[in-house]
Amino acid sequence: MKCAGLNMSIKELLVKSSFALALVFFTVSSALANVSVQLKSSHEGWVNTGLKAAKGDKILVSTQGSLDIGLEAPMEGRQLIWVRFGNDGEVFQLTFNDEIVTANDNGTLQVAFLNPPNVVLGNRQGKLNSLYDMLPETALDFTISAKKLNGAQLEQTTLAPSFAKANRNAKLVKSLPAGFDHLWYLGASNIFASKKTSKGPGVYIQTNDDGGIIKKRLDIPLTETTEIDFSWLYRKLPAAAPETTVATHDYMSIAIEFDNGQDITWYWSHSLTPETFYRCPLAGWDKVETHIVVQSGQDGLGEWHDHKRNIYSDYSTSVGGEMPKKIVGVWFIGNSMFGRRGADAEFANISVQDGNTRIDIFEANAD
Repeated sequence: MKCAGLNMSIKELLVKSSFALALVFFTVSSALANVSVQLKSSHEGWVNTGLKAAKGDKILVSTQGSLDIGLEAPMEGRQLIWVRFGNDGEVFQLTFNDEIVTANDNGTLQVAFLNPPNVVLGNRQGKLNSLYDMLPETALDFTISAKKLNGAQLEQTTLAPSFAKANRNAKLVKSLPAGFDHLWYLGASNIFASKKTSKGPGVYIQTNDDGGIIKKRLDIPLTETTEIDFSWLYRKLPAAAPETTVATHDYMSIAIEFDNGQDITWYWSHSLTPETFYRCPLAGWDKVETHIVVQSGQDGLGEWHDHKRNIYSDYSTSVGGEMPKKIVGVWFIGNSMFGRRGADAEFANISVQDGNTRIDIFEANAD
C-alpha cells in the first residue's frame, strides 16, 4: 500500500530496470544558464543539480522515460522520483510527470531515485537508511536539466510543451478532506478528493495506475469498547484476483493507525471470504499492516453499505500480542499500481466512538 504504494520485492523493483528517465527543472527566478547532471546508478543517492533555489521559488519539473519491472505497464517518473532543496528540506515525490513545484526550503535542488521509499527513507529530510546500500545496484540513465527563467518566455523553447502540460496538471490537483495529508514516506498522489456524498462529507478515491495514503492525526485511547462506524460505496474494484500476493495487491480501504506502529485496514475484496485477515504482502508493510475483508465479490457494488467494527476486537483477533494504548491516525488507502485497473469508491459517515465519546472524522463543510 502502498499496503500502500509500490513495494514489490526489492530485487524485482531494482534488478529488472532498463531505465531512461530525463528530468527537466526550471525555476522562475534570476537568470541562470542551463545545468544538467547524469544519474548512472541507483546507488548514487541524492544528486545535486547545482541549481540554487530560495524558499517559495516555483520550479517546473518534467520527467520522461519509464522503468519496466514486469507490471501491466512501465513505471513513470511521477511514481519514482523524489526532490528536496538543500540537505535539510523535507523530501517530496512528484505527482505528475510535468509539474510546477514550490521550493520548501532554501538550498540547492537535489533529486533521487527512491524505491521502495518506505523501505529506504530514514527521515523527512531524506536521510537514507542502511537498507538503501543493501539493495541491488541498477544501472540508470537519467538526464537532469535545470534552468531559472525569471519570467522568460517558454513558447519558443523546447521546454514549452512541458510547461504547458504542467500548467494543465496544476488545474487537475484535487483537494483533500480537511485535516488530511499525504503519508510523507509514500509521497503524494492525485487519487483522493474531498467530496460531499449522499451520506454527508467524505472522501472520493479514484485509481488508475497509482497508489497512496492520506492520513488524519488522532489521539484516542483504545479500550475494549472502542468502535468505528463507516459507510462506503464501491463502484469498481481495482483487483482482478485475491489481494494476498504482491502482484494482485490492489485495493481501496479505510485504516486505523496505532501508537505501536501497527495499522489495520478494512476493505472490499475481489473474492476473499469476509472476515479473512492477513498480513500485507508488500516489503516493509508486512511488518506493520494487517488487512481485514469486510465485503467481497461483485454483489452490492454501486450501493452504499454501513458498517460498525470493534477496533479492539479486530486488533486482538487479527494482529494479537500486546495491545496498543492509543489510536493515532485514520487513513484512506488506494492502490492500483500492480494491475493498472481503474476503480473508484466513496467513504463517508465515519466516526470513532467509545461510550459517550464520539469523534467525527470528516468536517461538515466538505466540498
